[in-house]
Amino acid sequence: MQVSNPNNVKIYNLSAGKSLPQWLSDRRKRSLQKQDVDLQRRIELLQDFEMPTVSHCVRVTKDGQYICAAGTYKPKVRCYDVSQMSLKFERGLDSDVVKFQFLSDDYSKIVFLQNDRYIELHSQNGRYYRLRIPKYGRDIAYHTASCDLYVAGVSSEIYRLNLEQGRFLNPLSTNSSEVKCCELNPVHHLLACGTNTNTFRVLEYSHRKHPGDPEFKIPYPLPGVNPTNYPE
Repeated sequence: MQVSNPNNVKIYNLSAGKSLPQWLSDRRKRSLQKQDVDLQRRIELLQDFEMPTVSHCVRVTKDGQYICAAGTYKPKVRCYDVSQMSLKFERGLDSDVVKFQFLSDDYSKIVFLQNDRYIELHSQNGRYYRLRIPKYGRDIAYHTASCDLYVAGVSSEIYRLNLEQGRFLNPLSTNSSEVKCCELNPVHHLLACGTNTNTFRVLEYSHRKHPGDPEFKIPYPLPGVNPTNYPE
């Protein structure tokens, strides 16, 4: 990338600089990138990385090879292949997506929480199953070891859907009328929740209760919770 500064105005030229031939193998490309500093600093643009109107959420697969984005209008999800720097597929949906999670390391298994109280399970071939939850959902979290899908929403309870057994389990109870967001810690598997009363709650998966003193008062509304950065 070249940067010019005429009249104290920076102009970035994204198309300038060296480029690699498309016919080179991935191994050869990686070898050249390690040897050439200019190739390491070059910028590659992901083709068609956009939504017609707005995008609600974007996630990257665990293997780092794919990026999925959900947006509107019309409701749809797009999957991008990072290695090819292009759109892999696009699917139309019945309703807008509130949140979604990858159930596998790649894009082959995805769960969507939609704004019409439906949960959709998708495979790499398309929609696999669709079911409805009792209350409107706000966030979802997936526990890989137990195959439990946690659904937080406009309720004091956090619904638990076991994808292996195909049924709802006993929900987790909170003292708040609404749970805004939730996230599972990958280390000790505690479920952290942000509520509408500006409180932060930690739920223990195995006992379905609060471990110790679980509630912390937050002086501002919680836009999201990411407990992976908290100490054990």
